[in-house]
Amino acid sequence: MRPNIGVTSNFGVNQDETPREQSYLLAGYTDGVFAAGGLPQPVPVPPDYDDALLDEILTCYDGLMFSGGFDLPPVLFGESPHPKTIPLHERRARFELDFFRRADRAGIPIFATCLGHQAAHVARGGPLIQHVDDLGLTPPVTHHLPKDVNAFHHVQIDPGSRLAQIVGNTRLEVNSRHHQIVDGERLGTGLRTVAIAADGVVEASEDCDGRFLLTVQWHPEDLLDRPEHLRLFAALVQEAATHRLCRSAPAGR
Repeated sequence: MRPNIGVTSNFGVNQDETPREQSYLLAGYTDGVFAAGGLPQPVPVPPDYDDALLDEILTCYDGLMFSGGFDLPPVLFGESPHPKTIPLHERRARFELDFFRRADRAGIPIFATCLGHQAAHVARGGPLIQHVDDLGLTPPVTHHLPKDVNAFHHVQIDPGSRLAQIVGNTRLEVNSRHHQIVDGERLGTGLRTVAIAADGVVEASEDCDGRFLLTVQWHPEDLLDRPEHLRLFAALVQEAATHRLCRSAPAGR
């Protein structure tokens, strides 16, 4: 049986004549999970929740993927918004962080992309840099283009990392469409940098204790035709299958 992979849903108001709130997912996330042998399950954003509900939601999944989205509201990491901020809907933003913390505490396997990469660090107490262009980094790397178009650049991967083992290389071409970045000098507690762009931007991180918590700044769901990116989904699915077996095994006497 395929392991159940929860994928965090986006949340917003549609643009129809009758505006309505909606939860939705881009197909790339679910396609990637299917292709990797998992069964994708959307994680809808509840209107209200407490720890008990978060724990109940977690029982539905063997592994989790924290998906992309707009900017985390800077108030969530103690700052005022940058003029370029396009904030994530507050309902999703707060749930994303609280759900991550609960899942992290439970030790469920986690793979996080773009917004999820940033949310992982904020959930563990790290701040974000709100607009990468303000830093004037060198050599210059294009991290975003107008109209949500993918930019492309290479990242250098720590050869001793889980990420390098998964993709089978220490250099990887990735896509990029973000302007908020993780602060490389103030990472989330217990996370370590395992990939950087040429300008030093943190492109991937892992849990220091070795559990399966992998975060990437790029969008592998858009690169499923490239085997090295599909392997990221496969690694989560494989780990989720192991997690399910361990969770269902009878307790020792």
